[in-house]
Amino acid sequence: MTEDIEEKKKTAIETLTKEWDLLKKSGMLCQIGCAAGPQIIKREGKSKPMYNMFKWNALMRGPKKTPYDGYMFKFEITYPENYPEEAPTVTCKTNIYHMNISSSGDVCVTSIKEKKDWAKAGDISTVLLSIFVILGKPNTKSPYRTALAELYINDKKKYEENAREECKKYALKIS
Repeated sequence: MTEDIEEKKKTAIETLTKEWDLLKKSGMLCQIGCAAGPQIIKREGKSKPMYNMFKWNALMRGPKKTPYDGYMFKFEITYPENYPEEAPTVTCKTNIYHMNISSSGDVCVTSIKEKKDWAKAGDISTVLLSIFVILGKPNTKSPYRTALAELYINDKKKYEENAREECKKYALKIS
């Protein structure tokens, strides 16, 4: 039993390492204004860093022509030890006014939420692109915050005004 768990963990690390290498080579991160990678584990007295392949940080620029344009948002992506069989969880670490992101930062991304097909279609690129897409086009059919979804449907201008105000308070302003 323990050997099976260790084998799955080893497979997950190998998969994440390959996907990270492909992601860096693809240029996709630059296209969507994102920097992402595994968290660095500081080791006393060691010059070479170690990476926690199961916990990633991502900084993402808000999509153009949205209330999030001109701001950066921090996300944390946690991969399970049996990845890619199971989907990661995504948490927004920046307070954000968005119907698909809970007040505690849980991100409702359909491609991640529908875990039954995850192993066939999911990878790091899918996660990052999904986050970028929901920032640009909120999904009213799958909101975490229904009141925000209702406001978006009934008064999009007010929703976007509220989102911009929250960005000013909490997000990192970029030029």
